Amino acid sequence: MALNNRTLAPASLSNGRTRWNRFLTGAVTLTVLAGCASSVATTPSVASTGSTPPTAATPVTVAPAQSLAAASTTSVPPPSTQKAALSTTTAGPATKGSFTVTSSAFLEGGSLPADYTCDGSSKSPPLSWSGAPEGTVGYAVVMHHLPGDGTSHWYWVLYDLPATIDHIDAGVPPAAKLGTNSVNPTLGYAPPCSKGPGAKVYTLTVYALSAQPTLPNPSVVSRDVLLKAISGTVLAESTLNVTYSRP
Repeated sequence: MALNNRTLAPASLSNGRTRWNRFLTGAVTLTVLAGCASSVATTPSVASTGSTPPTAATPVTVAPAQSLAAASTTSVPPPSTQKAALSTTTAGPATKGSFTVTSSAFLEGGSLPADYTCDGSSKSPPLSWSGAPEGTVGYAVVMHHLPGDGTSHWYWVLYDLPATIDHIDAGVPPAAKLGTNSVNPTLGYAPPCSKGPGAKVYTLTVYALSAQPTLPNPSVVSRDVLLKAISGTVLAESTLNVTYSRP
């Protein structure tokens, strides 16, 4: 038995060294794995972000959201709009094709000379017009005053003026039908004879018509009757406003 003990001793020693080496190898392996895990935890994952982060040598500049919004809302009119804007005319003198009425006796916003009132010769004022639109077959003329109490006074009603006429001379009855006035029972022009203090405004209007009104009895044609009859046939109209104060 003693011999057997001496024989087995070297084998036991060899087995112990083997187990010790295996232990050291396992410890080293665990240490290496722990280091790798720490390195992986502290390194950003390229796969998780889906993109490669930019390097310092190639910075990426992103415009502020407000700047992008402002750029997207900048209004640039289309070519057709720009063309229309260039062809737009501004207010100024009457251009060719515009219907305009004038008088050699007074200007728009001016004073009505006494010669055309009851304080003078009571004759009708001169009028001229131009620029009638295409399709005009005749004209109508009205002179009226709005006193401000909800009523209207009219002093001159003319209709059935042919398209060949472009003026009316002072004090001369035109080649037209004469309607009534609110001053006296006669047909034709009644001179303004304003009552009360202050200036009164009188409006003269010339209408370009596409059809002559059907009004066979001039004795019943007031301003309101004429305006109703020509409703729907007025191609253009032009007015002159004048004032008069009695002395």
